[in-house]
Amino acid sequence: MSKFEYIVIMPKMSMTMEEGDLLEVRVKAGDAVKSGDVLFDVATDKIDMEVESPADGVVAEIIGVIGSTMPVGAPVLKLMTETQVMSFDFNTPTPTPTPEVIEASPPVQDSPSLPEPVVVAIERVALSAIPKARVLAAENGIDLLSVFSSGPSGMITHEDVVNFQRSQQSNPRRVANRKMVAKAFETTRGIPQLTLSRFVGFSSHGQESDLATLSSAWAKVLRKNTHVNISALTEAPNANVGIALVMESKYGLALPVFKNPDQMTHDDLTSLIAETQIHARDGKVPIDMLNGATASIFDLSRTSITSAHPLLMPSHTTALTVGGKNGARDAVELSLTVDLRYCDSLEAADLLDQLVSSL
Repeated sequence: MSKFEYIVIMPKMSMTMEEGDLLEVRVKAGDAVKSGDVLFDVATDKIDMEVESPADGVVAEIIGVIGSTMPVGAPVLKLMTETQVMSFDFNTPTPTPTPEVIEASPPVQDSPSLPEPVVVAIERVALSAIPKARVLAAENGIDLLSVFSSGPSGMITHEDVVNFQRSQQSNPRRVANRKMVAKAFETTRGIPQLTLSRFVGFSSHGQESDLATLSSAWAKVLRKNTHVNISALTEAPNANVGIALVMESKYGLALPVFKNPDQMTHDDLTSLIAETQIHARDGKVPIDMLNGATASIFDLSRTSITSAHPLLMPSHTTALTVGGKNGARDAVELSLTVDLRYCDSLEAADLLDQLVSSL
């Protein structure tokens, strides 16, 4: 008979994660589970994750509500196990969990940059939409800022709103992921930013190999310039460099982190990127790759988009985008966005020059 109580909580899967959406609970009260069985699915600001049972046991109670947004550390379900499990929840006398729970929220609450985005004016009045589209959006509680426009001069049509409704209904997990990612980016909207771009001669050797070359080169630049390889939350320099590569997932976007890519061989890094892309497409990035990012790279080289201004991710001071090939030119455009609180315009230009020179 199971005799030890264990509370499975909403896990902290990344440094910026404050909360998660409980997408699905795979078990019900009374179910017997084995260690490693999937208990529930969580949508984070980076990717969807499956949370597994830490031990054999029986599900005693489902606490979390499916579809709800829960803070990190909140109890999701209760297990009764045969053996005592090292716990990181609120209900265990083990001293370990207390720091885990306490540390989950203060860095975000104390960040001086977070309140500003709330008061930044969003230019809603400049948004163009035909009256029929506005009525449909209002009736269904749809924010027109979330709707892709296909009409002339950026006009949102009635069909655009209908298509948006269909996309929400067809893939609710992708919608939940998109909202989580958007919410994370909202925290950086009020930060003073600057984006610089320049072309670089480029001969592709395959996307994975190209990303390995770029990630390694950018990591070397960041390692030399410690004033931008920091966390904007703590303003503390990082001894390591973590590059978050934006990848496609069946649930939206995934942001796996490649730690110290400049210290890996090119072949090893290329292989790791290729393997991670496969995991990302299936929505299963290893949890140890969701932490430790100090910068991000958004690769558009497979698209016809030649230029894009990257957005700063929470706690990052730089963001890099590589565009698609510019017509017949054997070149791509690199765009670098910096947090002007830590890097001025001349320093940003020098960073981009250093990167291009190393390529």
